Amino acid sequence: MKRPAVVLDFYGTVARATSSTGIDEILARHGHSIPEHLAATWWSGDIDGMEHVEQSGSRERYVAWQQERLVAMLHEADIHPGEHDAILSDLHDERALRVLEAYDEVPDVLRELRLRGVTVAICSNWDWDLEPAIAEAGLAGCFDTVVSSAWAGARKPHARIYQYLLERSGLDPADIVFVGDTWGPDVEGPRAAGMTPAYLERVGHWPDDTLPPEAADDEVTRLRDLWGVLPLVGAD
Repeated sequence: MKRPAVVLDFYGTVARATSSTGIDEILARHGHSIPEHLAATWWSGDIDGMEHVEQSGSRERYVAWQQERLVAMLHEADIHPGEHDAILSDLHDERALRVLEAYDEVPDVLRELRLRGVTVAICSNWDWDLEPAIAEAGLAGCFDTVVSSAWAGARKPHARIYQYLLERSGLDPADIVFVGDTWGPDVEGPRAAGMTPAYLERVGHWPDDTLPPEAADDEVTRLRDLWGVLPLVGAD
């Protein structure tokens, strides 16, 4: 008998930042504001691009590429090159001060899934250091497979990252319930890859800019927290 599997998004699904400073606040310190279209790009994660296979060859190459794209964004925001180093330094320092923690129910839900024999994985649009981020949230060792877009060479909802997940985990997409808080990456992408999506709508959560109007008529399962995943894998 096949084991059921749950694949979870990381940020906004499993963990959140309880202390962080956004790029808009950092730019404000330097007397600048970020144009609306660039802010949308930053928050949607497109600052890393949808596909980046070559740049995902190593951590060194990936980090260098991230830096290049940040500089390109500052150029597009019409910020003088003489200010770039100070802004990038502030971004680096603030990231070091960021605090990640698991949502309240997550440790107990993961424990229950383990007790019921469910395979559990993470698939996240994140940077190269997803595993340290998981550890920071107190969840090291809780997942059978961990996948970051930085390693896969593409961000959700690109098909490449789901294929990378399947190859790395050995899972059959038909056995996977994929849970996340962003419609495009966590519903549309997994469904196209043959998985069963569940859309997480936490109370008080930030707006999902990928949510289309027609989603209101979609019959996808909606969850308020991760306890709702247990019945979906016969673990209630």
